[in-house]
Amino acid sequence: MEPEKAILVATPFKKRGKSSLKISDFIFALSLDLKWGPPEKVRSLLREAEAEGMVKMDEQMVDALFDPAAVEVPLGFKPSTEEGILDQGIRLITSHTGMSRKEVIAAANEKQDSLKKLVELDAVVLLLAREMGIDVRELAGQAYQNLLARAGDQSKVCDGDAKGITQ
Repeated sequence: MEPEKAILVATPFKKRGKSSLKISDFIFALSLDLKWGPPEKVRSLLREAEAEGMVKMDEQMVDALFDPAAVEVPLGFKPSTEEGILDQGIRLITSHTGMSRKEVIAAANEKQDSLKKLVELDAVVLLLAREMGIDVRELAGQAYQNLLARAGDQSKVCDGDAKGITQ
């Protein structure tokens, strides 16, 4: 779990002292209270968090599948405003097709559902763009590097776990 993502996801739960919130309250907390970004960006974060097993969403509720109280929020925490692969892919599609951000996200969610949520949303957006004939080589390269970096972080954790077991 990425540290910034963990902090972002934990913050609404921590602010309200609950491990279950209305999705609208979660979105409000990050979008308006933290001024992290528009509601669509927060919804994307929620979908990513769900795909990573951090939260579970159903109907109108989002439940934390981790202990939000265990996540330490640094004093004066400000989320980065750097645009990730997901946002860049969405922007690429909207600029080439004239689709709205909302339409792109809906299409990506539908595509992800058809893939049984086995593929992360940022990769689904790139796949969608590619299917639309949009050149995504640069973004795909960045996504691949991010994936390798995450895999490297995971292997360090796994190696450490394995060493602990054999000693």
